[in-house]
Amino acid sequence: MQNDGFKNEKNLLFSLHQKRYSQLNSNLQKFIAQSFKNHDGTIICKQEAGQNKSDLRITIGEESHTYSVKKGSGNSIHQEPIGEFIDYLTKEYQLSPQTSENLQRFIWADGSIDGTGKLKDRISSKKFKKKNPHAIEDIQRFFDKHKTALIRRFLIEGVDSRSSAEFIYYGTPKRGTLCRSKDVLTWLSSHNSKATLHVGKLSFQAWNRNLKGKRKAEKKRGVIQLKWGGLKKDIRKIAKINLGKLQEIDFVKELNKKESLKYWTTLGLDPKTHYAIRVKYTKFGKLQQKKVWAKADAFISKGNVPKEYLKDKAFFLNEDDMNKFKLLPINQSGISIKQLNSHSYQIVKISPSSFKKLFGSNILGAGASIYYKKRKSLVHNRDVLKGWNITEEEFFNYYSNIIGKKVGSVVNPNCQSCLKKIKRYAKKEIRKKIKESPYISKLLFLGEGNFEEPFWAPWLYESGVFRKNSIMPFSVTTGSGRSRGVFTIVLKPK
Repeated sequence: MQNDGFKNEKNLLFSLHQKRYSQLNSNLQKFIAQSFKNHDGTIICKQEAGQNKSDLRITIGEESHTYSVKKGSGNSIHQEPIGEFIDYLTKEYQLSPQTSENLQRFIWADGSIDGTGKLKDRISSKKFKKKNPHAIEDIQRFFDKHKTALIRRFLIEGVDSRSSAEFIYYGTPKRGTLCRSKDVLTWLSSHNSKATLHVGKLSFQAWNRNLKGKRKAEKKRGVIQLKWGGLKKDIRKIAKINLGKLQEIDFVKELNKKESLKYWTTLGLDPKTHYAIRVKYTKFGKLQQKKVWAKADAFISKGNVPKEYLKDKAFFLNEDDMNKFKLLPINQSGISIKQLNSHSYQIVKISPSSFKKLFGSNILGAGASIYYKKRKSLVHNRDVLKGWNITEEEFFNYYSNIIGKKVGSVVNPNCQSCLKKIKRYAKKEIRKKIKESPYISKLLFLGEGNFEEPFWAPWLYESGVFRKNSIMPFSVTTGSGRSRGVFTIVLKPK
């Protein structure tokens, strides 16, 4: 870790050590609340030395947790001599002699398996792949087979670590994001890097091939390096997903504990014979014509669950438990549960096929998705029309009539002012059509008409308030995948 990383750890330690929860800033209060069951007492924070993957250990009373701390744009998470890595793989996974040789040749990249090749024979990873495609395929097959265990070693457990990291924290004392290591492991295992070789989302490479033979860089040869490209963005995505899940789980637990009956009073149901159930599986959406996540994150069912079973499950029940005890789902009891203090969530994301079913045509979706601000982005507008299945002729004819001026191009900088008017009109018209159609608005906001009972959401839990769901003020925007050729219209709270 660079000096900046050590300084950040020291700053975190100073901000936490010998403090009480009430003395922390809002970011560190959230940090402690997310990882500790009980945060009453004096906080003891210590740095972990040596090769431990955890950087900090924090203790409050008898509860203690470990944290790996990340900061900045550097995304290297593991380095190890190739010889030691080969020994580990051979011992744990019976690495074949052929794959072992391929790995060593890839890291040294000088034609040898021990770095004794000539300087003139050293090549880049891209050239190695071009010259040795079968070797790359062989290594990648091995990594794919063992990726979860390998990522756990690289990121959480380390080579010779006496303290693995339970949590990964990206940030400073003032601002940051915390994730459980197991959630990070799941994410990294289910995504792939675009690197020549990868272990899930981690790129696998030589620390330094030293192609020019520089004296100071020679000691870096023969060392593997794992990098996490997009670490900062990915950590935030993981945290957002899992905080949402935690919010759903916590609310279901709170309902089933029945310590406070105010939510049951709002529902108008007898808490003695009813239970909250979290939705575990995707449901058939009539609009999408396939299984998708329902609008309801939880719903209410009727029947009997043994008290001991409920306590053993820490009051959390999902669809499997409902089926186990043959509970009956209650119509119009679906609940949409929003992450606490989150106001930037998506109400709904509408694909081109769904948009056409709702609005009869994709012409407004195309107009709302068009680029106009930056000249260099205009070149993507033909892809926008193609993604929405709208021809240039359709687009020109429709919007020329709308703005009262001939539209002759979607890529010419001279048309930027026209494209701006088109985008504003299309977004305004989409909002208008949603507001004026009870069918469209209820389907988009509540899921009514799209999902069978009890998987649409007539109820909403947001910012600690439980109430009837409704058509809230909203804005129309495009999805984040537009630059990658994934076109959607997204509604967000206004």
